[in-house]
Amino acid sequence: MVGALPLLVLSLAAALACSPNAPPLVFTSNRDGNLDLYKVDPEGLEEENITKSQMDEYAPAVSPNGRLVAFQSGSGADVAIEVIGLDGSGRTRVTTGPGLHRSHRWSPDSSRLAYVVELEGAASVHVVNADGTSSMLLTSVAGDEVGGWSADGDSVVFAVREGDGRGVYTRNPDGVNEFRLTDTADMSPIWSPDSSRIAVLSHRDGNPEIYVMNADGTEQKRITENEEPEYDVSWSPDSKRLLYVSEQNGNPEIYVTTVDDLQTEQLTHNELVDQDPVWSPDGRRIAFASHLDGDAELFVMDRDGGDQRRLTNNEADDTSPSW
Repeated sequence: MVGALPLLVLSLAAALACSPNAPPLVFTSNRDGNLDLYKVDPEGLEEENITKSQMDEYAPAVSPNGRLVAFQSGSGADVAIEVIGLDGSGRTRVTTGPGLHRSHRWSPDSSRLAYVVELEGAASVHVVNADGTSSMLLTSVAGDEVGGWSADGDSVVFAVREGDGRGVYTRNPDGVNEFRLTDTADMSPIWSPDSSRIAVLSHRDGNPEIYVMNADGTEQKRITENEEPEYDVSWSPDSKRLLYVSEQNGNPEIYVTTVDDLQTEQLTHNELVDQDPVWSPDGRRIAFASHLDGDAELFVMDRDGGDQRRLTNNEADDTSPSW
């Protein structure tokens, strides 16, 4: 029995490691008359308003370290990017000046944000520290959309949707190296978590389809092929699967496809709108929004679509979950 005790302790430790408590899920809700950021505990279902202001706050992005939330605040053509602690403390405006500031993406060490400024019809990509200092123009290319950072923080991927410069680019935020990866009508580029590949939505075949390429733009591979659009794409934490919304069956449903062998599984099955799917950090669960009763509510399910549970229940729209 004495010899078996260490094995028992190790088994218990392994079990605990395999079933960690899920971190809070941050989302946008208009339940208080304007858009606010809320968080919900997926286990206890406790909800809390973390912005509590009269202005609109939306599009939350939780930092990789799980401590901060970047979001948009304001309305119309004057929208800033701000950062707040997950507990609602330390709210800081990190962008200044006029314009629509959007497409905010965290660096892997949670110290910086890349984002787009849209002003008077022109768009540009910038980088700023999470405390609002050291803002700088990332590139002279008129980027429309930031897709995120490589895992080592050495490269930001962004897209130009139209014109002679259209395509996907990568740029070193601390140096001069910039590479054009595509010259087709591609958008919404996303690094895989291991930085080996980039997924994009492409209009090169007439409607939005998902493609994947190596980080240097080689070996471009089509992942989906149908006449209806796909969107809301995200990589699984193990970089093996792509989660997305497709309208191939006549309404928005959530699907997952393995990148290497293209095995596709439909995760939601109903006649309503399912959208905004996001992986939990450990890849075990998926949060999403569904218009079950006329407004959007948040749900969570296992990565295979099983054990679907409702997280919010009210007459408002709860959308844009971020883990």
